[in-house]
This record gives sequence, C-alpha cells and structure tokens, in this order.
Amino acid sequence: MKHLVIALLLLIQFSSFSQNVNDYQYVIIPEKYDFAKSIDEYQLNSLTQFLFNKYGFDSYRARDEKPLGLKNGSCSALYADVESDSNFIVARLKVILKDCDGKVIFITEQGKSKDKDFKRAYHEALRKAFISLEELKYVYNGTTHDNTTTQVEETPEIKEVTEVEIEEVIPPKEATTSQMEEVEKVVEEEIVEKMTSLDGTYQSADGTYKMIVSQENFIIYEGSKKIGTAITNDNLNYEVLTTQFNGKGRFENNNFVIDRIVKGIGVVQMIFSKS
Repeated sequence: MKHLVIALLLLIQFSSFSQNVNDYQYVIIPEKYDFAKSIDEYQLNSLTQFLFNKYGFDSYRARDEKPLGLKNGSCSALYADVESDSNFIVARLKVILKDCDGKVIFITEQGKSKDKDFKRAYHEALRKAFISLEELKYVYNGTTHDNTTTQVEETPEIKEVTEVEIEEVIPPKEATTSQMEEVEKVVEEEIVEKMTSLDGTYQSADGTYKMIVSQENFIIYEGSKKIGTAITNDNLNYEVLTTQFNGKGRFENNNFVIDRIVKGIGVVQMIFSKS
C-alpha cells in the first residue's frame, strides 16, 4: 500500500511537470554554459539543441534567427541551462528549464558518466539527463503567455521519493587542481588538433547544400540559410539533424558522407566534397 501511494504521488508530480512544460512553444539554448571554458565546449550546446529537437521541442541557440512567435515575445519560450557537478572521476549533468522570469519549470534527473574521455563523458551524462525530458512526451498545448506578467502559479517544491540502493564507495585519491587542468588541456588540444585538420567548407554534389566545419562546430546550410548541425561523440561517427533531412555521417577520403534515410526508398548517400 505504501509503495502504491508513493507511485501515485510521483505520477501526479510527473504529470504536473509535463503540463507545465507543454505550456511553452520554444526552448532557447545559450551559447556557453557557466561551467564551460568556451562557447559550445565539447559541442555540449549543439548536442543540447539536437536532443531537444529529437524529443519534439522547437529549440534555438541564442544567436540563431528566431521565428516570429519568439520575436514578438520571449515569454513563450523556456530557457535551458545545464548545470555540472562533475569532478575528475565522474561527469554529472542535469538540465534546467526556466521561464522568462527565471522561475524553474523543470529539472531533469542527474545524468552520470565515468568515461575517461571528457567529451564522451559529458555527452553520455547529458544524454542520460535527457531521459527525463524524453519521458515527458512533450507536445505544445497552444498556451499563450503575457510578455509582462508571469502566468505560471508558484507551487511548493515537491521532492521526489525514490528507493536508492546504497553501495559502499571507497573515496578515490583526489587529483590536484593543476593535474586536472593539465589533463583537460591535453585532451582538449588533441581534439582541437584532429578537428582543425577537417576545417573548411564542404559542398553537396548538386550544390544545394554546404557544410562549414570549424573545429568542433559543424553547421549545415541550404544556400545562405542555416538548416542544421552534425553532432559527434567520438569524432568518427556523426548524427546529422537538419530541417530538410536526417542521417548518419562520417568522413571518407576528405569527403563527408551522409547516409540519408528516404521513406519508401531506403538509404541514400549524400556526398559533401571539400572545396
């Protein structure tokens, strides 16, 4: 009986969160998180946008051209942030959504990763955090927002009750700050060195699309209009997400090849040649 009551309380809380998030039409993602050293470090901001779009949200980076609905009022959007409680051993990330007044609307479960590679660890932790947003099954419900007043009623914070398996943890020997910074620097330099060799502009065979690669940023255009990005976890395989097509990408002989899935046909290859 006790477990049934707890389950019902959690279901009610989850439904409330889902309803609140469904009240907002857009999500705005910053160019840099507070814990990061640079804009879109480790492509975390790009991956955040990719995952929001994957789970049905209409998301935009802070620098992107905004739709008319956003230009007329920023209170129709939620503002995303990623907070880190990471250390040298474990990457811990959670996603926070706030309204235009800074009121917290939703906080995900904390995603964790013990991968020794910083970029892979952050990506894995972020994807795990997004499981909470995936479970919301977001669908915008058409609610409109006054740009000068807050529409969301203030509710008391409800702490989720979960059963936690406790395991004995032997505290690892902490690395010094200088050691951590040195390792981060080496990893970052290796990634940047590899990515820099790929920098340049890549053109599709028919000239319709182009992709501009600059270190960790992969931006895809149709003409002069930005339509999407390519995201990677391992610098070998890429997830391509655009408003025109999606697929899996990779580099082959200085070309960027996208395996695009076309309904009723199957896999069609798009080849982008470096110009």
